[in-house]
Amino acid sequence: MQRDRLRRRAHGRAARGHLDEVRTGEHRAPVGRPILFHPEAEPFRWTAFELDTLRIDRGIVQTVAAERGGWEPQPLAFEPHHVPEGATLAAWWLMVRQVAADVIAGPAEVSADHDLRLTRAAAGGLLTAIPHWPVGAAGRAPATARLARAETFLLEHVQDPIGVEDVARAAGMSERGLQSAFRRAHASTPMAYLRRIRLQMARDLLRDAAVGSVAEAAGRVAIPHLGRFAAAYRAEFGELPGATLRAARDED
Repeated sequence: MQRDRLRRRAHGRAARGHLDEVRTGEHRAPVGRPILFHPEAEPFRWTAFELDTLRIDRGIVQTVAAERGGWEPQPLAFEPHHVPEGATLAAWWLMVRQVAADVIAGPAEVSADHDLRLTRAAAGGLLTAIPHWPVGAAGRAPATARLARAETFLLEHVQDPIGVEDVARAAGMSERGLQSAFRRAHASTPMAYLRRIRLQMARDLLRDAAVGSVAEAAGRVAIPHLGRFAAAYRAEFGELPGATLRAARDED
């Protein structure tokens, strides 16, 4: 299968510069946060810009939503103008980094199974980030699938000292079943996924200069050992957390 088929399903496009603002109707979207574009034309205002877009096959989004929500595949409504924050924002960026790395570094040809796995990962990231429900329903329905319950529990308790047994209990799964489900969905264990979410949250705090120190960022994401935090952060992002914070302060 040619890689261009994959890009029709999950496609990134970037242009360099500095984004001044994005408006969807009368709503202003914060710079650096993902937004879901309306099917119709959206107004923009910029001085120069850097914009990444992700397009995902609608049918696959509906299928993944149905699996997570426990309903039949059908058209979806998304909460308008929703801007993810905290753990859901971190989960979104983790998905984007994984998909982008695969698209950019991957081979020119991919198998149909690999193409589908990548697209389903992108769909799952979208559904985690933006509240949604079947068209015609009164409002967002909670996800009932066990993997979705596990993911929700992790994101809701990202700042708590939890273990794999807590996640398995909340999802109604055995620990072995939970581990297998996460390997299929995220190519990761639940605790490794949680650690990467925590590191991404810390990076968001540091890049926004929303904390006064690296130690504060580590404490905010429940990684109290500063040395381990710094080592894991450098392994994940290629720089020490102090460098991220200094760059954010210099930009301000």
